[in-house]
Amino acid sequence: MDSPRYTEKLVKSFESKGGLSHILLTHQDDVADADRYAKHFNARRIIHRRDIEAMPDCEIIMEDDEPFDIDDFTVISQPGHTAGHIVGLYKNRFLFTGDHLYFNRQTRRPDAFRDFCRYSREAQTESMRTLLNYSFEWILPGHGERGYLASDRMKIAMRELVQRMEDTP
Repeated sequence: MDSPRYTEKLVKSFESKGGLSHILLTHQDDVADADRYAKHFNARRIIHRRDIEAMPDCEIIMEDDEPFDIDDFTVISQPGHTAGHIVGLYKNRFLFTGDHLYFNRQTRRPDAFRDFCRYSREAQTESMRTLLNYSFEWILPGHGERGYLASDRMKIAMRELVQRMEDTP
């Protein structure tokens, strides 16, 4: 998910775990050295067409907003933070959210980054609503806190988040 700065220490760590086959770039401002990692590991980078200017030579471009599967991941369009923001759902348990959604430790519920919504709060709210169509237990953001709720509790908490976002646009 996304890309840190390229360092030998990280390369060795990734190599010890079998390397990388894909790099999901959730949005345009967290691509860092994805090109170097992709070249080193012969990995395929994934980005949405609306954020392509950040990494124009990506191997896999999400052309529209239809989710698609790669290995055990479902790639889901989630505009809001940026026009082309996407998230990755792994095995219907782990939702890698980039800068779109995080777990608020004080309230023990999912929350949306309001101050960092660069594209559209309305689109971000609608994106959260589409996540109600999926089952997951973990929120794993690029920034902010990660958190766990059993899938039935997570579904309720996500419905409540959508309601809060609708109530305070």
